Amino acid sequence: MFDILITNGNIIDGSGSRAFEGDVGIKDGRIAAIGELSEAESKETIDAAKLVVAPGFIDIHTHSDISLMVDPRAESQIRQGVTTEVIGQCGFSLAPCTDESRKEGLNVVGSEDFGTWKTYAELLEAMDQAHIATNVVGMVGHGALRNVIMGPNAPRPATNDEIAAMVRLLEQALEEGGFGLTTGLEYHPGKMAQYDELAALCRATAQADGLYATHSRNRDKRYFVGFGEALDVARDTGVRLQISHVNPKYGCPAHTMRNTLQMIDWTREEGLDVAMDILPTIWNHTALMALLPSWAFSVAPDELMALFKSPAGREKLKVNPLPIWQLAVDEKWDKIRLLSSLVNTGYLGWTIEEIANDKNTTAWDAVFDLLIEEGQGYGKITVTSEAFTEEDNCLALAHPRTAVESDTMALANDGVLAGHKLGFLGYNWVARYIAHYLRDEKVLSLEEGLRRITSLPASRVGLIDRGRLIPGAAADVTLFNLGKLRDNSTIANPNVYPDGIEHVIVNGVTAFSGGKRTADHAGRVLRRS
Repeated sequence: MFDILITNGNIIDGSGSRAFEGDVGIKDGRIAAIGELSEAESKETIDAAKLVVAPGFIDIHTHSDISLMVDPRAESQIRQGVTTEVIGQCGFSLAPCTDESRKEGLNVVGSEDFGTWKTYAELLEAMDQAHIATNVVGMVGHGALRNVIMGPNAPRPATNDEIAAMVRLLEQALEEGGFGLTTGLEYHPGKMAQYDELAALCRATAQADGLYATHSRNRDKRYFVGFGEALDVARDTGVRLQISHVNPKYGCPAHTMRNTLQMIDWTREEGLDVAMDILPTIWNHTALMALLPSWAFSVAPDELMALFKSPAGREKLKVNPLPIWQLAVDEKWDKIRLLSSLVNTGYLGWTIEEIANDKNTTAWDAVFDLLIEEGQGYGKITVTSEAFTEEDNCLALAHPRTAVESDTMALANDGVLAGHKLGFLGYNWVARYIAHYLRDEKVLSLEEGLRRITSLPASRVGLIDRGRLIPGAAADVTLFNLGKLRDNSTIANPNVYPDGIEHVIVNGVTAFSGGKRTADHAGRVLRRS
């Protein structure tokens, strides 16, 4: 007697092996049997005729730390077939923290501070109590370590004593269940970190057999330095390295993707464990504030607002020696669009050039005007740009070590998170990847393509019982109709759920079926052991 019996499915087990017809029996939250099970009895039966039956998708790079605490339904991820999220990316995690940094983190989605956690163990316990819908793999953010030890937004390198204190704090977080360390070296405060600081933290991560995932320091004109630093850290420390969203950005030399893959392969030939992930899109998103120089993040909000309003202050803020987007440096404002704003909703989807023309001002002045008009929420404005290329994405996908990620957070178009956005494809990254790159363009076979969002990310973070449909594995299962799979997002309205996802099962419990969410939240907070 199975709890759930999936019959007549086109089974793709996540290993990359060829699909086969068969049935899947689920009992007590685990895959109990796979094969010809027509004579079996079950409490619930799902007819999977004409559907692909796959392991639940694993998003190796998300920022759902905050949103899952505020709204544990994870609507935008569950409705895409995502059953596991790897949080704490780009150096940002909700723990370790101070009372102030926890408050600032929750405020990203407009939430009041409602927690008391400070340690990583306390955060994971709070997530347990939240009864989240997806499984969660927690990574420890470098920026969080810095904020606890050095204070908020310290615009300077760390001292030796501070580095030692960060190492101790990281070791504690890894002992408490964290799966590894992340950095965001294009962002503040990560960009202030020097090599020795990163190497010390990665040594501690390697000793715990954790994963180091890095948003590198540069992916355009100085890509060689950015990716080279990550590879050098792996060489020096032996840490397992995951290069996050390896997509090169506008401003890079034409050979960047090919050379980057070559660098990675050479490093792997030395015996080091290196892999990467990409966004399945040409659109790159960030906070509007990220276009400003690093020192701006250590300025008090009232003082910064005064700079926004002052002609001299605006000129000063335009000078950024470490720009996150060469598009802004080259003033390609026709390729940068407003993605989210709580005040200027009428401009959503418009280019900065179009907004400037509408305001009868310059593009930079339009940027500062948007920040002023947003008021105290100026840090929440996001923009997206045509920064990546299809050619580079296809080159990266051709490499067997490339996983696919969302770089988004679990959201919902109703409830407390309604209207929030993080990235153009937050609701449709899976549909875009499978429908465009696998089904239509045939960049990879469907079997190999699904490996990139199932067993490959599982193996990277160290999950031994997820990412595969095999007896004994956790029963995370996604069923979809390949022909009907559709990305429904637009730039002006990205918060639209996709078509084609039919059933989603998390730990043996149905979370989504026939276009409807269930009330059951069976996600688990996974801990490294």
